[in-house]
Amino acid sequence: MVEVNLLPAQYRKQSQPSVWKYATWALLPITAVALLIPWLMTSTKTSDLQRQIDAVQGDIDTLTPQKHEYDGLVTHQQDLNQVTTIAKTLSDQKTYWSNDLAAFSAQMPANSGIGLTKMDITPVNADALAGDQKNGLYVGKNVRRQMSLEGNATSEQAVINFLNALENSSNFGVSFRGMERQAKDKTYTFKADVGIVGAPSTAEQAGTTGSVPTAPAAADAPQTSAPAISPAARSAEASGGSNVK
Repeated sequence: MVEVNLLPAQYRKQSQPSVWKYATWALLPITAVALLIPWLMTSTKTSDLQRQIDAVQGDIDTLTPQKHEYDGLVTHQQDLNQVTTIAKTLSDQKTYWSNDLAAFSAQMPANSGIGLTKMDITPVNADALAGDQKNGLYVGKNVRRQMSLEGNATSEQAVINFLNALENSSNFGVSFRGMERQAKDKTYTFKADVGIVGAPSTAEQAGTTGSVPTAPAAADAPQTSAPAISPAARSAEASGGSNVK
C-alpha cells in the first residue's frame, strides 16, 4: 500500500533524520557500559573481600579450641603463681629456732666448761640493729635474732674461749654483759647477748620469744687454752660491764 500525502505543500510536514535522535540511541550503550564496569569492579572486590573474611573466619574457628586451652593454662598459671607467692611468704615469715640452736651448739668449743642455765631468743628489727651498731655492737653483721644467755663456767678462761668462738664466727655477734665469781665453788656465772646473723623476715618483726633452759656444766670439766681475752670481753671490762670477784 502506497501512502499519498494529499495536503498542500505548505502544510506538509517535512520528515528528515535527526542527529540528536541517533546520538541519544548511541549514548545508551555507552552509559550502560560506563555503569557496568564500576559495578563489575566493585562486585569483584567485594567477592575477594568476602573470600578473605571466610578464610579468616575459618582460621578463627580452627584456633578457637586452642585459644580456650591457652586461656585455661594462663588462668592455671596465675593460680599457681598465687599459691607459690603465698607459700614463699609463709616460708619467709617462719623462723626456724631449731636451726639457730643447732648452729649455736655446733659453734661452741668442745669440752668448753660452759653450761647455760637460761636462753631467750628474740627477733631484732632493723631499727634496733642500727642502734646497736651505732653503740659498737654487731658491727658489720646483719643480726636478725638475739639470744640472751645466762650460764656458769668452770673458769674465766672458759668464758673467754666461749666468747672468742662466737665472735670469730661470721654467723654470730657477741655482746658480753658481765661475769661474777662464785665464792662457794670457785666457778663463774656470766651473761651475754649473742646475735644470730641471718636474712630478715616478717615474722621476726612481729616478735616472738623462746626460752630454753639447759643444765649447768660440771665443775671439773676440762679447760681449753685460747689466746688473749676477746674484744667483746675487753670492751665490757673497759665500760665497767664485767664484774669479776
